Amino acid sequence: MPVDKRKFSRIPVKVDVELTVGDTSFRVEEIMNLGMGGCLLPVTADFEVGTGCHVRILLNAAESEISVEIAGKIKRCTPGTVAVQFTRIDPDSLFHLRNIVRYNCPDVDVVDREISQHPGIR
Repeated sequence: MPVDKRKFSRIPVKVDVELTVGDTSFRVEEIMNLGMGGCLLPVTADFEVGTGCHVRILLNAAESEISVEIAGKIKRCTPGTVAVQFTRIDPDSLFHLRNIVRYNCPDVDVVDREISQHPGIR
């Protein structure tokens, strides 16, 4: 059985997301799993591992322009999915990302503990 090396809880989220890699953009309506350190998107593509990318999570897209803007790199591509490791996020986006994860996770205390144990993401 493979060892799970994840440092953060992951949750599925129904929300519009844009993944941009170079000049190529994909828009999907869900995040298969989202955590403080990365996400898995239902995108069919074949990008080289380590390629830089940008993830934009659209919040209340019909009502406002609020979004979570995250720089990342491709962690892996499998048939039908692309995994992204987050590498940089501004404080406002971090605030929104943390709230998305906290409010969609069944155990908020676990998420709060994970965040407090990794001071680089506060």
